[in-house]
Amino acid sequence: MNKLAFAALALGLASPALAADLPNRYNAPQNDYYAPPPVFTWTGLYAGVNGALVAGRFSNSGDSAFGSSFGGVGGVTAGYNYQSGSLLVGAEGDFAFGSAKGSGVFNNAALGNGQVQNIDTARVRFGYIYDHFLFYVTGGYAGGNVHGTVTDTSANPNLLISQSQYLNGWTIGTGVEVAVTNHISVKGEYLFTQLGGNNFFNGTRDQLNSGLNLNLIRIGANYRF
Repeated sequence: MNKLAFAALALGLASPALAADLPNRYNAPQNDYYAPPPVFTWTGLYAGVNGALVAGRFSNSGDSAFGSSFGGVGGVTAGYNYQSGSLLVGAEGDFAFGSAKGSGVFNNAALGNGQVQNIDTARVRFGYIYDHFLFYVTGGYAGGNVHGTVTDTSANPNLLISQSQYLNGWTIGTGVEVAVTNHISVKGEYLFTQLGGNNFFNGTRDQLNSGLNLNLIRIGANYRF
């Protein structure tokens, strides 16, 4: 056998072994696929809880009758956000119950007491988003129930009167909300609230008209659905 025939025979015997070592496209190793994490967005419905420190003063003739108000309220919040790029628009409402009290002396001898029993708002929000931070301004409707009492020992007969009135007005403020997870966020905000006057104790010598100016420093937590 000459050298050329021997080389051909050796190449023929080696070909199957070489072919077995080549990668097979049908048996190529498969890489595991990991879905990318969902893109975070503020868009959607949310609900939560809130609590606020309340400080302010009754206005009109209620300024002297009920004086300054101080206390706290807490309640629930619900709303909807729509995010477009780094901008946000939304609507939010909340109901808060508690007590912010004040007192004063008027008509020389009458003792008045005023108590804010709840504060409700329905507002729009406009915000700017940076990472998981939302900076916003807000404003809209506000209302609250005020319970007033008067004790007038100089009247004959003495007067002891109690009455509740719902006051309507507006609110404006600003705040920041931080997303701590994809569903949970916490916030802090300041609201200035002005409630228009209403009449108390009509038909008595101690009748008065009282409004209310309030400052709310509020914290809250929300769950986004």
